Amino acid sequence: MSSSVRSVRPRSAFSRWFLETEPPEQDREGFYKREQAAQQQKHPWWQVMCLTGVDYFSSLGYAPGIAFLAAGALSPIATLVLVVVMLFGALPMYRLVAYESPHGDGSVSMFERLLNYWPSKLLVLALLGFVATGFVVTITLSAADAAAHLVENPLLKGGLAGKQVIITLGLLALLGAVFLKGFKEAIGIAVALVALYLGLNVVLIGRGLLEVLTHPGLVGNWWAGLRHVYFSPLALIGAALLVFPRLALGMSGFETGVLVMPLIRGNPDDTPERPLGRIQNARKLLTTAALIMSTLLLTSSLVSTTLTPAAAFWPAFTYTHNVNADDLAAGRAVVNVPLDDLAHPRQVYALHLPASSPAAGPRTITVQAQTVGGPVPLAVTVTPTAPGSALVTVNKPAGEANGRALAYLAHRLMGEGFGTLYDISTILILWFAGASAMTGLLNIVPRFLPRYGMAPEWTRATRPLVVLFIGICFLVTLLFQANVDAQGGAYATGVLAMMTSAAVAVFLTELRRGHHGAALFFGVVSAVFVYAISVTMLGQPQGLYIALMFIAAILVVSVASRVSRSTELRVQQVTFDEEATRLLRETAGHGLPLRFIANRLNAGNTREYRLKELEVRMDTHLPKGEPALFLEVAVTDPSNFSDTVTVTGAQVGRYAILRARGNSVPNTIAAVLLHVRDRTGRPPHVYFEWSEKGPAANALRFLLAGEGDIPPLTHEVLRLAEPEQARRPVVHVGG
Repeated sequence: MSSSVRSVRPRSAFSRWFLETEPPEQDREGFYKREQAAQQQKHPWWQVMCLTGVDYFSSLGYAPGIAFLAAGALSPIATLVLVVVMLFGALPMYRLVAYESPHGDGSVSMFERLLNYWPSKLLVLALLGFVATGFVVTITLSAADAAAHLVENPLLKGGLAGKQVIITLGLLALLGAVFLKGFKEAIGIAVALVALYLGLNVVLIGRGLLEVLTHPGLVGNWWAGLRHVYFSPLALIGAALLVFPRLALGMSGFETGVLVMPLIRGNPDDTPERPLGRIQNARKLLTTAALIMSTLLLTSSLVSTTLTPAAAFWPAFTYTHNVNADDLAAGRAVVNVPLDDLAHPRQVYALHLPASSPAAGPRTITVQAQTVGGPVPLAVTVTPTAPGSALVTVNKPAGEANGRALAYLAHRLMGEGFGTLYDISTILILWFAGASAMTGLLNIVPRFLPRYGMAPEWTRATRPLVVLFIGICFLVTLLFQANVDAQGGAYATGVLAMMTSAAVAVFLTELRRGHHGAALFFGVVSAVFVYAISVTMLGQPQGLYIALMFIAAILVVSVASRVSRSTELRVQQVTFDEEATRLLRETAGHGLPLRFIANRLNAGNTREYRLKELEVRMDTHLPKGEPALFLEVAVTDPSNFSDTVTVTGAQVGRYAILRARGNSVPNTIAAVLLHVRDRTGRPPHVYFEWSEKGPAANALRFLLAGEGDIPPLTHEVLRLAEPEQARRPVVHVGG
């Protein structure tokens, strides 16, 4: 027989709406439905691919531009390296993740199973920090790039210029409003958007390839430029290996692909324990998406690199430099202006300032700089500072292809009509990519933190999490000023962190199973991803900083929540076996209330129980002749927050013993007592002896090991679980 814990619904209508969760049979599975969900809620794998594809494929909106800024003319070669890693490293790895974690937990659950107790929980918390980084930056970067496409559209540029941050915040607010209302028909919308976007990209890239083929000098000049810089194929490949980690955002869809597995329709004979049909279809999803993305990444990089002037990729920034007043007056002042990267420029323009007297005061001139990448307008302001010097401020606007390389080509090659249609499709799919990432966040958080007792119970609800995540996205957008290029490193860090954890988890899983060949292969894959994330974090540490802030916030909230909720009942269900039920029934036949003697199992022989009974009857005044059962608790995993308590019966001589298994001794005893009260109709009594350890040590033992000063803790758990004193089991303490 078993009993379960019921939750109390909020009172007000707003609270019920705001804190609404999935039905009880589904709420343990997060935003995506559980295995028992109705079959019509499942979808063919290719439709689910479109849901994950709005994130994956939409990165074409900014990937070619970020690739060029990272690698310059080398970007097609670096993209080729990325494609090799994607198809021959990431794809086999995630096909195995799909097999090991078919219920939407992703690679995080693999690590959770590889370790035990608190190390497992701490590792999961750290990984969730990087997962949150990846998903949050996906939302903010996608919204920022959608805003960039709006601002740079020739039909809207005049009215929206300089408003990219406001537009980005508006798109984020709209995303939050949609999720607060309730996100329905997501897959149907995703299929339509992906079909439109991929179709337009095929047409555009095909037109670009035709342009390249009919003008062979384009590829010849590009290749000649590479050979001029890199004198051997090894040098070329080596340089590509150095920069390919910054292109990792092109692999963003793999983790999302395994998170959406509960939505994939499997075979009729699938079982929840091993849904082989779903696993097979998930592998089709991953393989097809990787092949499509690899083809589009490689061809779009080649087309955009050969058909777009380098200056069109360069970002906007402001550069300041002090010059000597005498040199300025004589016309000898020169400022080396970075063009492609403010911190680590590869291209620099030597700006010769016209002769002027600092005494004339501040003045601003416009210079049309003829650079190696094409003409670049520069707004130059000269301001006298200390005697003998002047401050030169150079404002360089973003190139037309910055953050929107393919959209730039769409307008240039296909005309304003096609270009505007391409802008609209890109804006829609980028905004919807934020929806896909938000869905991932809403899926991953309820699967772990509430189950660990490391988040308030309201985090099982969707709407409070939406408000929280949108608020964080607002902060990240303001921090980066909605700059697509600036967020590229943070995005790559989040993506690579998830993929590195997946690679290491797969490697350790195969090693533990004795599959030495597979372990060696995935060990090499793990090394590649460790190298990639190391290079990314060293070169662009913003993503690491954001992840560390997420990890710190998660740890603080988790510890505070675990401590504050430690005296909750924390038991979902209590189950008695046949022997325990028999012993309970026989003892109850001698009269109620039932009385329990709490005992820590040692030898488990007749002498132990005889001495314990004598000691307890003497210290706690347990009435002579009153029958009592011994109640013992074996702690299973104290790092878990809630679980099902199983109770088995045992007979040692004349002594009847109930042996329970749970995550915490006080909470387990309280749950068993409440269960017995519900079965017998009378609150039982339990008898303890005082602990000899100090209060600080007992508090730590309770939080970390599930033990501690058990009598007062049991009473507190019972007091919180049953407010009505007359129905509350009675705790006696002596000694």
